[in-house]
Amino acid sequence: MLRIIRNTRAVLAAAIASALLLAGLAAPAAAEVGYNVLFQNANSRKCLEVYGFSTANFAPTAQWDCHGGTNQQWNYSTSTGLIQNVNSGKCLEVLYYSTANGATVGQYDCYGGANQQWYLNRSNGLIGNRYSGKCLEVYGFSTANGASVVQWDCHGGPNQVWWWR
Repeated sequence: MLRIIRNTRAVLAAAIASALLLAGLAAPAAAEVGYNVLFQNANSRKCLEVYGFSTANFAPTAQWDCHGGTNQQWNYSTSTGLIQNVNSGKCLEVLYYSTANGATVGQYDCYGGANQQWYLNRSNGLIGNRYSGKCLEVYGFSTANGASVVQWDCHGGPNQVWWWR
């Protein structure tokens, strides 16, 4: 009799856990890629940062040697698509809702606009903007500190591939 009760409890627990997962109620943190994530470019091996530790709206992004400072740390949520800088609390966006190749990617107060929404593709390392459909890249395949990070048509070159850790 005790064995039947244990088996029934195990089956019931598994059924409840499955139902919660299907309903999307379990583990909301699973939607997060992570907190304090560094995005490192495959071509230059440098990290995405808000240039000069700026906390101002419209501050541009650049690449710099990875030092792990808060201006290089980002929080990303798959549920919102927002990438938020740890230092400033502002979100990564394509400035002025531009759809042009070479448009500046910077930071601005988080409001959830489509130009602030990104999708991260772990299988190929591309970070795409939901508004423009273009990818985050280091301009001109530069390997220099301070090189601009912009958007460009997605081509999958190493200057568009990012590792997050």
